[in-house]
Amino acid sequence: MSVAGIQVSSIRPYLQTPEDVRSSFEKLAATGCKMVQLQWISMDVPVEFIAQILKDTGMVSVSTQDFYQVVTENLSYFLKLNEYCGSTHLCVSGIPEEYMTAEGCRRFGEELTRFAGQLAKEGMVLSFHPRTQEYRLLDGRPAMEILLENTPDDICLGLDLYHVINSGQDPVAWINRYQHRIDFVHFKDKTVLPDGTTKLCPIGQGVTDWAPVVRACLEADIPWAFAEQESWQKDAFVCMDENFQWMLKQGFTAR
Repeated sequence: MSVAGIQVSSIRPYLQTPEDVRSSFEKLAATGCKMVQLQWISMDVPVEFIAQILKDTGMVSVSTQDFYQVVTENLSYFLKLNEYCGSTHLCVSGIPEEYMTAEGCRRFGEELTRFAGQLAKEGMVLSFHPRTQEYRLLDGRPAMEILLENTPDDICLGLDLYHVINSGQDPVAWINRYQHRIDFVHFKDKTVLPDGTTKLCPIGQGVTDWAPVVRACLEADIPWAFAEQESWQKDAFVCMDENFQWMLKQGFTAR
């Protein structure tokens, strides 16, 4: 069973004060969403307050996320956020540029492995979220392929399907190959304007052919699938409702 949720980074401008967080989470809960991934809530908002709002709105956090360097520089905050909100996974994104060689990816894999061991002592699982640039070819191979070869399977893969597609890679092939490591996927869509520029849009309203990707996710029984959209051409919460309802129509469950 694959459960649909919302990545709250989608509404970053509305997560800067306690009052905004309360209002925003209430609007997300009104979509029927029961599961979220936490990212980009202002660190000025007390962790205890975030945990209480989750409880009040009937939603659960299964994962927190931020850039690798942000997490490692603010580790005590993220450990507390996970502890109070009940998140089992701490997800990091981005291979630091100084590691973007084949040998660098191997060394970064060793660094991530040590970090995963540190988190395991806290009862947490490390996930890694690749961006488009993490599929850059190094010695003829995607950087992520090298990184995954040099990390243990208990470091999970948070596969952002939008970035896989943007990189020119086949998302179905990545799901099938690494399904044993994928704990969650991100769905995000875009439209292409007449001048060739792109804008994000609710999932299913853009240019992406999602049918084979959805089928691969459901067949692989990926645990969690998050809707994501960080910019909008209309009300952000209308967009997130449309995103979440689309996920349910594809066969993902609300819980």
